[in-house]
Amino acid sequence: MRSSLVNATVLAIGSVLLLAAPSAAQSPNGFHVTFCSNANPNVAPIVGTLVGNDSTTYFKVLTPDYGEITLRRADVHDCSQRVVCPAGQEPGPTGCACPANQAMQDGHCVSPRPAPILATAPVAACRSFEDLAVQGSGTVGLGVMPFLIQGFANANGMRVSRSSDSQTQTRTYQLQGSEPDAACFRITVRSTGSDTAKDAIVDKAAQIGMSSRVYTDSEIQVLARAAGAAPLVRTEIEQVVALDAIIVVVNKQNPVGHLSLCQIAEIFAGRIRNWRELGGRPGAINLQVRLGPSGTFETFQTLVLKACRVELARTIAFSHGSYAALLAAVAADDTSIGFAPEALVTTDVKALRLRGGCGIEQTADAFSIKTEDYPLARRLFIFTPYPLEGYSRRLLNFIKADDRADAALALPLPGAAGEEGAEVLHSATDQQIETARDDHAGSGHVRETDADPSTLRKFADIAARTERLSITYRFALGSEELDTKARQDIQRLARYLQRNPTPPQLLLAGFTDDSGSASANLELARKRADAVRRELVALGAQRYARDVQVEAFGKLLPVACNDTELGRQKNRRVEVYLAR
Repeated sequence: MRSSLVNATVLAIGSVLLLAAPSAAQSPNGFHVTFCSNANPNVAPIVGTLVGNDSTTYFKVLTPDYGEITLRRADVHDCSQRVVCPAGQEPGPTGCACPANQAMQDGHCVSPRPAPILATAPVAACRSFEDLAVQGSGTVGLGVMPFLIQGFANANGMRVSRSSDSQTQTRTYQLQGSEPDAACFRITVRSTGSDTAKDAIVDKAAQIGMSSRVYTDSEIQVLARAAGAAPLVRTEIEQVVALDAIIVVVNKQNPVGHLSLCQIAEIFAGRIRNWRELGGRPGAINLQVRLGPSGTFETFQTLVLKACRVELARTIAFSHGSYAALLAAVAADDTSIGFAPEALVTTDVKALRLRGGCGIEQTADAFSIKTEDYPLARRLFIFTPYPLEGYSRRLLNFIKADDRADAALALPLPGAAGEEGAEVLHSATDQQIETARDDHAGSGHVRETDADPSTLRKFADIAARTERLSITYRFALGSEELDTKARQDIQRLARYLQRNPTPPQLLLAGFTDDSGSASANLELARKRADAVRRELVALGAQRYARDVQVEAFGKLLPVACNDTELGRQKNRRVEVYLAR
C-alpha cells in the first residue's frame, strides 16, 4: 500500500523490462539508470548505477543522494533512453543478456539466492558489548525496529546477526563493525504490547519503550519520573518512528465494499449481526478479534468503539493470539470481519473503505496514511526518557534526524519473513515526503464548502498549479501549538527543501473543523499556518524556498466528516503545497 519513490522500484511494464542503455556514465558496477515515479511524474527522478537485480522483486541502485537503495518494481519506471529486453535481461553490445551474476535457464535469468543481511552468527567473536533493551508494542517491535536497526547497521558498515525466542517474544540483534577491537552493539527487543513499555521503563528493564497508541500526559510523566527527569515536555522523550493504519477487513468474496465507522462499531458491539443489514448476502457476521495486550486493539477501541459510544460484544466467537492468525481466519470464511495493522494486511483479504455521514469516502494508501487523512491512521512511537550513550545514542540520533532511517522502513529485509516468530513481511509506512495532486474533490459537495463558492474557487486555482506534500500538521481543539510529529516534520520539510536543486514556492494552507463562526475559523486557520511558517523560518528553511505563502480556508473542504470528534480532529490541520 505504499509508493515512496526512493524505496520503490519498477522497470516491469507488461511483459517487458525496460533498462537504460550503456552510456558514458556507465561504471564497472553496472548500467547507469534513471527511475521516475509511476504515481507522480513530477517527482525528481532517482539517478544511479544498477548494482543488483533479483529479476522478480527489486533492483539495487547506488545513488549519489541516498547511497545504495533497493527499489521495488511496482512504483517506478525507467525514464532514460531505453532498450527493451525481456523481463530480467539487460541490453548489451550483442543484444539482451542476463546480468553477469545470473545465468539463463529455460529462457529466464536465474540468480543464486541472495545472502541474507541477517546472518546466523557474527564473523568473529565479540570482545566486548554495548547493550540496549527495547520493550513494548509488537507492531513497532516486529514491523519497525528490525528495519531501523538494519538501516543503522548499513549506514555504519556493520554486520547484523539475530536470534529469536518466540516464547518470550524477544529478538536479540548483534551489530558488529569491521574493526576487531570495537565493541559489538547488542539490542534486545521484547514485543510484549504497548502497555508493557511503561512498566519496563519504570522497572529499568528497558531504556527505550515502544507503543502503537498515544500515551496520555500522565503516562508520559510516569516515564519521565522513572528516569528522574520529571516534569518533562512530551516532545523531549516521544518520537514518531513510523505510521500505520488500522484496516477493517472482510473475505474477498464479500460484496460489501464500504462501511461507516459507527456501522463497524455496531458490528463489533454485536448490534448488527447479519450482512443483510449492510447490503450484503444474508448470513450471520462472524467477528474475528485479537485479544490480549495490543495497542492496535486499544486504538480501535478509542477511535471506533468509544467514538460511537458502544462496547465490544461480551461474547466473541473467534479470538486469536496474533494478527496473522486473525487474517488467515478472515481469508477462509466469507462471513467474517476483523481488523489488523496495515503493515500486516495481505491481498488474501479485502480492505473496506470508510465512509462518513457526509459522504466523504476514504481508502488506506501510502499518501492518505502519511497525511493522516485516513480516519484510522495512527502513529507508532518510541519513548526515550533515559540519557543514552555510545551506540545507543548514535542509534537514537539516526532514528530522529537521518532521512536514511525513513528510507530503511521500505527496504526488503532478507531472511525476516520465513524465520520462526516472524509475523510481518514488510515494515509500517515510512515518513518520507511524497507529492500528489490533491484538489479535495471528495469533499467538494459538503455543506461548508457549498456555502463558500468564492473561497472554493481560490483553492481550486491553487490546487491546479501545485502539488500537495504528504506532510500535514494537525492541532488540538482551538490551538495553534505544534505537536510532537509536527515539530519533527518541520525539520523533515526543511531537509526536503534543502535537497531541492531549484528553490520552490511553498504554500501553507490552514483549515479548521466546523466549530465556531466562519470569521473565527479563518483567523484560527491563518494562525496555524503562520505557526508552521515561523518554525520553518526559525530553521532557516526560507533559504531553500523561493517564497513561503500562507492561505486560510477555515472549515472549507474537510478531509473527514465533522459529525464525530475523530473527524473534527482530522480537519484541524495545515496542508503543504509546492508550486509546480
